[in-house]
Amino acid sequence: MSIKQKDDLLKIYKKKDKYEYFSKGILSSSLIAIGMDMNTSHEIAGKVEQKVSSIVEKINKKQLIKFITSEIEKRDKHFVERYIVKEGEEKYKPIVILLAGVPGIGKSTLASLLSQRLEISNIIWTDMIREILRQTISPKLVPELHCSSYEAYKHLKSQLNPVLHQSIVGYEEQSRLVVVGIEAAIQSALFSRENTIIEGVHLSPNILKPSILQNPNVILILLYLKDEKAHLLRFQSRETKEVFRKAKKYIDEFNEIRSIQDYLYEVSIKAKVPVIDTYNNDDALKYLTDTIWERIISLERIKIRKKIIKK
Repeated sequence: MSIKQKDDLLKIYKKKDKYEYFSKGILSSSLIAIGMDMNTSHEIAGKVEQKVSSIVEKINKKQLIKFITSEIEKRDKHFVERYIVKEGEEKYKPIVILLAGVPGIGKSTLASLLSQRLEISNIIWTDMIREILRQTISPKLVPELHCSSYEAYKHLKSQLNPVLHQSIVGYEEQSRLVVVGIEAAIQSALFSRENTIIEGVHLSPNILKPSILQNPNVILILLYLKDEKAHLLRFQSRETKEVFRKAKKYIDEFNEIRSIQDYLYEVSIKAKVPVIDTYNNDDALKYLTDTIWERIISLERIKIRKKIIKK
């Protein structure tokens, strides 16, 4: 019996008479999700479609995966394990991705691209958590919460920690207030086993609890933009897209934003947190995907080892 039907769709059999349709587009998307470039993904999907179409007998899911992994292996062996994990019966859950970084470096854009690539629909912004706290805490009580992270130093009641730049002190004070909500969101994602991306400036490795950073299901990554001129240009380009006053606010406080970035870079390197330059979005997305998949694969290996020990 041929798997080729009158509607020209390809059936992949699972159990008994249960089946699913083969889709070149879905396969291509799955390969992009594990970090393959678009051209290679389309090429492999096309090759697999040709192979499946040429076979008269029924094909099951196991055989299909064998065809796919064979094509992947011809190009890059290390993607084989990623694909097997992605298509496995037990999905890689939960993985909580924390994307730290100052304003203007492309965090939101990369978080959105990453969510599409990894098929993670749950995205949380630390600014959103800060906004919720603002609704419950009076600006008279905690004025440093009711401003931007790079302006918080202007509202401190006293000049704390003279060793540090005051913009960093203000940033830390605000982050300590916001981190309570952030940690609650992380714990909720872990408990519900929901893959989640949290992005924002308040994700400092020296403020988040060590127990959270040591959790293998949580991965903190610092996004930064080393090129100062490119960073400033991104703010300046906003003037044509957003309200001038908002863009000018960033530009006026640019030195403070850069100071906070330097500080975040320093503490991230010390804490051995992965650091990715966002100068080129495509390169940054690739490094992000690779870094996250390394963690996912390590989680799967731990899971396999535990199963072996139980047996």
